[in-house]
Amino acid sequence: MKTCLLGLLFLGLTSLSFAQNDIAMETTALPDKNYTPRAVTIQNEDYLNLELTTAQPIAVRIKKLQTMAANFDVTSDPVYSKNQSVTYTVNFKSSENYITAIYDANSIIISSEEYYEDVRIPLKISQQLAKKYPGWAFLNSSCKVNYDQTNGAIMTYEISIEKENKSKSITLTI
Repeated sequence: MKTCLLGLLFLGLTSLSFAQNDIAMETTALPDKNYTPRAVTIQNEDYLNLELTTAQPIAVRIKKLQTMAANFDVTSDPVYSKNQSVTYTVNFKSSENYITAIYDANSIIISSEEYYEDVRIPLKISQQLAKKYPGWAFLNSSCKVNYDQTNGAIMTYEISIEKENKSKSITLTI
């Protein structure tokens, strides 16, 4: 019985040690002679890079709605007139969040006004508030973004905190 058990154990260990051998095939990538790299320009790139200009990570819900606004093509809308150089105001809404964006005739965002309810506060800001107001609890938060093509974006967080029966409203502009 012992020999049978030892034999099975030995057989099991040999199959495990064999499975860890390097048997992957190494390939070398040969350069494709027909491949030519191309530059891709992203429309509304400055608008989509708000996260980089504010140096704070932006909540996922905000990024989704902003991406939708950045990818909107005014020229495909029935209201578009190629004979006139006018601006177009487009509203995007998702539950309590909205973006009012003003586009030029080439679908470039000139300016936008955005409001987001109950968004996640960036970690750096929440850590600073927790140190400044120890024992206080976060109630709710909202974020307003005012974007202008020439001046960039101004983000304002309004955060409500409470401790026992007291509450405070804090406004932070980034």
